[in-house]
Amino acid sequence: MPLLTSVVVRYGIAYDACHDTGEALLAAYGFRTTNGPGQHEALGRYLRAILDKPPAERAAREFDRLRRARNQDRHEAKPVGAAATEKAEQVARTLYEAAVVRVTL
Repeated sequence: MPLLTSVVVRYGIAYDACHDTGEALLAAYGFRTTNGPGQHEALGRYLRAILDKPPAERAAREFDRLRRARNQDRHEAKPVGAAATEKAEQVARTLYEAAVVRVTL
């Protein structure tokens, strides 16, 4: 159980929640991303385009920072810290709440 609550695992779950929220928004409008290089970056651009009012606008911009930190953790062995994990969890909540509002309009 300690591994499941580790900073790195929590960060990954929060990032995946952000990503899945973006994918769900795309699907709600009949779109999806393609697999391959640039997919996560493209999703970040989409989030910034569609979520253009605070606090969702800030969270959409933060998704790109989360993506870069995730890449550094995975590919450059630069682990994320507790503060980054807490930020990622907040961004995930904000994006989810904004997505719910957006698709119910």
